[in-house]
Amino acid sequence: MPLLMAGDRKFDCDAILLDKDGTLLDFKTMWLEWCRYVIGGIMTAIPYAIEQVILEQAMGIDLTSWHVDPHGALAGGTLSGLRKSLVHVLREYGMGETQAHSLITEVYKASETAVNWEALTKPLPGLQGLLARLRANNFKLAVVSADDTERVKLSLFSLELVNYFDVIIGGDLVANSKPAPDMALLVCRLLNVEPGRAVVIGDSPRDILMAKNAGAGGIGVLSGVCLREQLDAAGADVVVEAVTELR
Repeated sequence: MPLLMAGDRKFDCDAILLDKDGTLLDFKTMWLEWCRYVIGGIMTAIPYAIEQVILEQAMGIDLTSWHVDPHGALAGGTLSGLRKSLVHVLREYGMGETQAHSLITEVYKASETAVNWEALTKPLPGLQGLLARLRANNFKLAVVSADDTERVKLSLFSLELVNYFDVIIGGDLVANSKPAPDMALLVCRLLNVEPGRAVVIGDSPRDILMAKNAGAGGIGVLSGVCLREQLDAAGADVVVEAVTELR
């Protein structure tokens, strides 16, 4: 059976389920530019003045210092969470809830084609070599991302990494995204692997909680925006600096 090493921990497993942003790819390069677009779209559409910093705070970011608050909405990992925060701000400025939701929906939709996703897709250093080693050691590999499945595939295809993975699952393919176990359980079914023989690797507490809820192992990585104590608190079996430390 394949044996995975992470730090000083050994995992006797058959499948490795990897988060995308912050685990395989550079989180800030992609999502802070996306946030910049969303904020610009909102400010252009509303008929009254609202300071950019207010919207940044709602998203849990600081574009000037290129910082993501590890406890903020963006670090939380879901577009619905970001939507909730932005709608709350717009309502405080007097916009009706329905109008606020419609505006965020329009800006989100426009971003799908306006943002150059391929140009913003940056792999972690050494990623391709790691994936090649894992495949050579007979691990089954999957991506489990809260992002849309087609965007995940586009990112991996642009980096010529898509063929390393047996299964690619986005949040749009399950009823409940992370931290629910749905994505991990679906991957295990598709790979014909028992959840207890799988390990989830991610940079967010939501990844670790998904692993635990599915009955899988959970490895936290610090290459994203969350802190070691957040990953430990979620129940990570071990926390390492980056996925490329696996062996």
